[in-house]
Amino acid sequence: MLERAGIRALCVGAFAAGFFIPASVPTAKAQQVSIPVQAYGLLHRRAEYLWGLANPYIQNKADFFGGIDAAKATTFVWMGATYAPFGTLGDDGWRVRVIGGAGKYSYNTSVAPGGINDAFAFSGELLGGYRKAFADVLGHTIYAGVFAGLHYEDQILVYDDPGNPARGSDAGFKASLELYSRVRQHFIVTAFGSVSTVHEKYYAKTSLLYELNETWSLGGEIAAMGDARHKEQRAGLAGSLSWQKKIFTLSAGMLDNSGRGDGTYLTLSVYSPF
Repeated sequence: MLERAGIRALCVGAFAAGFFIPASVPTAKAQQVSIPVQAYGLLHRRAEYLWGLANPYIQNKADFFGGIDAAKATTFVWMGATYAPFGTLGDDGWRVRVIGGAGKYSYNTSVAPGGINDAFAFSGELLGGYRKAFADVLGHTIYAGVFAGLHYEDQILVYDDPGNPARGSDAGFKASLELYSRVRQHFIVTAFGSVSTVHEKYYAKTSLLYELNETWSLGGEIAAMGDARHKEQRAGLAGSLSWQKKIFTLSAGMLDNSGRGDGTYLTLSVYSPF
């Protein structure tokens, strides 16, 4: 059917140019056009069918998040998903979270030519947790999530450096806490912290945003992070865009890295429910 429709379309174009192509004689061009059209139709129908099967298990039960962080000494990309096996993401209950990331960093060392060594980092996490809402805490509702589970990371150095305690692969235990609350209707406060036995990593961040309207929010943030090799502190401005149930957040500011000194950072992240 799709092949015949493609041939008829070609016949109309040929007739307009003063030529006649019998409908019963498909040209090579018509066959070339119809093959990808048929393939697209087949894949589209298959995708809709699979989504229909998965929808009851994903709709309002799973979300996606990811982003990219670019700074003076580091560049890192991450993505992950959270799933509520019982109930929906809006309900209190258990959660399962999977996160993966990859990036590159550099630091000062005498083992590398020029005094700067580069390293590539890859990480993965499988966490389980619980989310609960605490109502009427000083007149506000606080949403809290606690996660814990497995953490793996591999740091590959361009030049081997025995003095880098975070080099190589390591696996261990990670725990995190996240808090969210709306204060005085238009202010949004968030806080996140995590610690891991893998390379002694830690991360802490808090932000305060003012909701200008249903779409835009502006504010600031501070953060501290590090591992067995380095420490870093950040302070900057942040803004978020809410569009079609998705939240895009852009933040930028200044940092102080123990391995590379002062610099700037830029972070873009996205959150979206399925």
